[in-house]
Amino acid sequence: MEKIILICLTIILFAGCATQAKPKEDGINILTLMSSPAKSNDRLWIGTFQLVFNDMKNNIIKHDIKFAGEKQTRELAGLNNEEFTSDMLNASSFYKSYGKTSLTEKSRIEQELEQKFNTKSDIINSLDWSEGKGKYYAYAMIKKDFEFPNEFDKLEKSSFNNSSKKYNFFGINNNSKRKLYGNLNVLFYKGKNDYAVELLTKTGDKIYLYKTNSNKPFKSIFEKMEKEKTNYKGSKKFIDGDTLKIPDMNIDETRSYKELCNKTIEGTNIYFSDALETIKLEMDNKGGKVKSEAVIMAKLSAMPPIHKKTIPRNFNFDKTFVMFLVDKDKKDPYLALQIRDLNKFTK
Repeated sequence: MEKIILICLTIILFAGCATQAKPKEDGINILTLMSSPAKSNDRLWIGTFQLVFNDMKNNIIKHDIKFAGEKQTRELAGLNNEEFTSDMLNASSFYKSYGKTSLTEKSRIEQELEQKFNTKSDIINSLDWSEGKGKYYAYAMIKKDFEFPNEFDKLEKSSFNNSSKKYNFFGINNNSKRKLYGNLNVLFYKGKNDYAVELLTKTGDKIYLYKTNSNKPFKSIFEKMEKEKTNYKGSKKFIDGDTLKIPDMNIDETRSYKELCNKTIEGTNIYFSDALETIKLEMDNKGGKVKSEAVIMAKLSAMPPIHKKTIPRNFNFDKTFVMFLVDKDKKDPYLALQIRDLNKFTK
C-alpha cells in the first residue's frame, strides 16, 4: 500500500512541466543565457526568464537555487550569477511581480499589465493560481515597440542563404531617398562577409545587425562587435552607393524549462511545477515590437528536503547574421538572435 501511494505522489509531482508546450526539435533554439553555447545557428535569447529566476532566488527561496542530489549545471550556475538583471532595462520596458499564488494576485497582474502596456498575458490563464501552503510565483513581461525615424523602402522579394523560397526584405537601394541614410550608423565594414550596422529608432532604442557565421555564444559575439566598432577607422556614415537589405521577421516561440522542474530545491521542500518563457518579435520597414513573458510557479514537494575603406558597401543581411536589441540609454542587450534558416523566423 505504501508503495502505491509513493508511486501516485511521484506521478502527480512530475506531471507539471510536461503539460507545457515543448520547443520544436527543428525550430529555433531558445537559449537560457546570453553566454550559452550555440546548439545551432538558428537561436534566440531574451532576458525575461532571468528576471523571474532572479526574483524566485532572491525573494522566495532567498539563496542560490540548486537541486538536491544534483551537480549544478553550467546553465543553472549562470542563472544564479544573474547574468541579466532588470537594471539593464528601463522601468518602462518591463513588468514583474512575485509572491504567493491566488486569484487576487492573478487579477492584479492582469490589471497592471493593462494599465502599463495596454496588453494581456498569453500565459497566465494556463497556470494554477489557487491558494495553498508553499505555493509561490514569479512573473515578468518585457514589452517594447519601436519605429524607425523614416520608413525604409520595401525591397524585391529575395532568397535567404540561397534558399529556393523568396522572402520579404526592406532597406535602402540606389533608388532610395537620402533621408533614409539617417536611419542607421555603420559600426564597421571589413569586407563583404564581415560588417555591422546600428538601426536607429524614434525612442532611442538600438538595433544592431552583425553579419557573421560565428557559432560562439552571443555574449562573445557582442563583445567582438563592440571591439570592432571601437577599432574601425572607416566611414561610419551611410553614403551614396551603399545598400542595406534586411528581412522581415515574425517570431512566436515558447520554451518550457522542464530541466528545472519537478526537482526539490536544496535546503527547502519546494520544487518548480512550471517554468516557461514566450517570445514574440515582429520587424518590418516601419519598425517592430517585442513581447516576452516568463513565469516560474513553485509548490511544496511531496518529498522531504535534502540539504546539501570608401567604396560602395553592401550591408545585405541575406545570409546568416546576428541581431541584438538594446534599450534606450543602456549598453547591454536584452535580446539576441542568429538566423540561418529564415523560414523559422517568419510566418
